Amino acid sequence: MTGPGRGPQGVYDQINGPGPQAPPQGSGLIQGAAAAPPPPNYGELGSGQAKADFAAASANGGWEFDPAAMDVVIKSLEDCLENNFTRAKTEASWLTQIKPPGDEVGSQGYTQAAVNSGAAYQTFLEGARQYTISYLETLRKIRTAYQEQDQAAIDALRQIGKVS
Repeated sequence: MTGPGRGPQGVYDQINGPGPQAPPQGSGLIQGAAAAPPPPNYGELGSGQAKADFAAASANGGWEFDPAAMDVVIKSLEDCLENNFTRAKTEASWLTQIKPPGDEVGSQGYTQAAVNSGAAYQTFLEGARQYTISYLETLRKIRTAYQEQDQAAIDALRQIGKVS
């Protein structure tokens, strides 16, 4: 048996042979070699999900619009944006302000990892907030369409997700 890691000759070949080859440029295996994909558009995702939820709920013939129930959902999402997301954003800001407890590699490395994690959490929160805002705005449009008896808007919303 020959080859890397196979007996004494394999070890010899591995040590004295050519070094490992770098992955091709743009493969994403080398940090910074390929640009990260753009983040999703959370606004479009939220709006699309609200439309899909509405289309699924109103697909059967016995469904009726309940403005009081819609108002409860809208109020809940408004409260979530005003209270929960605001509080989470405030608390998350502290995660990017952590200072190392000491001036050595371990403390600095740990702190940098914590700060990076805090920044990632802030990015997540902003995406979730944009998703929720868009979902909420779409629900408001649906409610308005029903209140104004805008049948064309209602029919357009019901067509979301249906195969043509």
